[in-house]
Amino acid sequence: MVVKRNKEKVSIAMSPYLVKRAKALVESEEFGSVSDVLSTAFSQFLVKYENSASVAGCFGGAGLEQLADYFHSQEGKTLIRSIIQESLSSTSSSDVPIVIEEIIE
Repeated sequence: MVVKRNKEKVSIAMSPYLVKRAKALVESEEFGSVSDVLSTAFSQFLVKYENSASVAGCFGGAGLEQLADYFHSQEGKTLIRSIIQESLSSTSSSDVPIVIEEIIE
């Protein structure tokens, strides 16, 4: 029986350091081949890149780094502090707790 791979062969140029690290992962039996290492790495990169782009779209074009910078600014810290204080000072049983969730599309 012939096993058909669902992969396309490509040729790339990489730094010797990256090639050495990929081969080390194969030698340590973490991965079956250098191709598996690169496929996994590129897949993870694409997920991170696409999630970053979708999050940026939700916040008017601001990327994750810009959001992190904002929340580390005095204005961002003040906003976070006010949200926490409001949540803690609320004694009404009808209040809905504030829930912060990760945005994933």
